[in-house]
This record gives sequence, C-alpha cells and structure tokens, in this order.
Amino acid sequence: MLDYDGTLSPFVKNPEEAVPSEELLNLLKKMTSDKKNKVVINSGRDRQVLDRWFKGLDLDFAAEHGAFFKENGKWHKNVQEKIKWDDEILRIMEHTIDKTPHSHMEVKDSSLVWHYRNVDVWLAELREKQLINALMGPASRLNLQIVPGNKIVEIKSPDFNKGSEVKRLLQKAGYDFILAIGDDTTDEDMFHALPPHGISIKVGHFSPAAKYRIPVQSSVIPFFENLIQ
Repeated sequence: MLDYDGTLSPFVKNPEEAVPSEELLNLLKKMTSDKKNKVVINSGRDRQVLDRWFKGLDLDFAAEHGAFFKENGKWHKNVQEKIKWDDEILRIMEHTIDKTPHSHMEVKDSSLVWHYRNVDVWLAELREKQLINALMGPASRLNLQIVPGNKIVEIKSPDFNKGSEVKRLLQKAGYDFILAIGDDTTDEDMFHALPPHGISIKVGHFSPAAKYRIPVQSSVIPFFENLIQ
C-alpha cells in the first residue's frame, strides 16, 4: 500500500505537475507483473488524476483518503453522495486565500483542501493556525474532520481515511506479507490499521506509528527495486 505525493513522487510547486516518472512506472510494472502481488496506491489524489496518470497499469487505488476505491478496473465509493459544502466553511477558506498570496483551494468530491506550498514560510505558519482555528466551530457543528498535512489543510468526513481502506482490504483476504509506506500524518492512519506482522515505513521525519523509516523520498524507488530483486 503506497502513498503517492512525497513517497513515490517528490513534492513539486504545482501539484498538477507531479506526474509519475518513467522510473516509477517501470517499477510498478515489475511489482504488478507477479499476479500474487496486490499493489494499491492509497492517496489523497482524486480518481480522475489516478486513472490518467496510471492508465494501463494493473493497480488498485484508494482515492481521496479512502472516500473512493478501485478494484478490478471498477471504481466504488465509501461516500453516499457528493458533499454540499457549508457557506460558512467556503467563506472561511476563500477569506484565507484572499489574504494569503500563492495559496489556493482544491475542491474534491469528498473534501476541501487549502494548498500553501508556494507561500512564504512565516506567513504559511500563521495562516495555517488561523484557518484551523476558524474552521473548528463549523467543523464541529457539521461533524467534519480537519486534517493538517504537508503544506495543506484538508476538511473532510471522519468516516473514512487511509486506515479504513486498509481495514477493508484486510477483511477481504489474508496476505503473507503486508507493507505500507507514506510520508504524511494521513499515512499514520494506514500504519495503525496494519496487523502486528505488517511492515510500516515512514518517509522523512520519524513517526512512532511506523516500524521503519526511509529518511528521504529519493531513496524510495531504489528501496523497492532492491526489495523486488
């Protein structure tokens, strides 16, 4: 179970430009060539992007942190219907964007995301705290979850996450070897959902939720190349 941004692919200033490299695509082809392997990209990305970037590969997906999943070529949803966003939340997000140059909002089917990767560090830290504080009231009222991530703040339903997708997969079949890897706080839900014999790997900073650590993203593909040899 593989996170994408910051794990399989480095972060870039424009998220739309984080397309998979040929090196990564070749690695995934090798991993999926053995039909005993089930390879799942468990990502915050939306369905359309995952389908476009990995077209033709025998992969399964979890999109938008488990809100949607794809198996055997077909998408399924864990959300009953597209969320209609509260006016107060939209106003708060738009106000934050107005006073934070180079930030923007992404509207997904199941979440809203404020991106601030290109914002000056001192301003980004201030605005992140202000946004989270402003969202706490309406999020509590509407039973929504605020999820700070790597240069993002996301607001979503608490009913699904990367961990809930792991649990769903493990209920369907038994596996001799289970590995999950990711770089962000959202990936810790995935680590916590693993059985005791599961292998959890954090990319970047140390996480007590993971058994192992790969210090830098650039070492991830070489790690898997060695593993599948």
